[in-house]
Amino acid sequence: MNINGWPVIERLLLRRRKNQSDLARLLGVSPAAITQIKRGDFQLGVSALDKIMHYLGATPEEQEDIYTQVIQNRYFDELDSGIVCRIIIIRRDDR
Repeated sequence: MNINGWPVIERLLLRRRKNQSDLARLLGVSPAAITQIKRGDFQLGVSALDKIMHYLGATPEEQEDIYTQVIQNRYFDELDSGIVCRIIIIRRDDR
């Protein structure tokens, strides 16, 4: 299960010409830990996701995409929960 929004992260890495080693250095973890993140062996926290999004220059739409995926995959069984996820993201931005 994709609990860390890896498809979005991977797309951003490719677009920004960065690799998994760059991401490991950013997060202060080993390349093996990035493999574990990719597989979903453990969950990235909000601060790590924010750090990644900032580092990769994610647009607001890309940020919404990753957080929608993360919320759906961690907290909902059905894929039609996108509306709920978008409301959560909007409220987070309004702080």
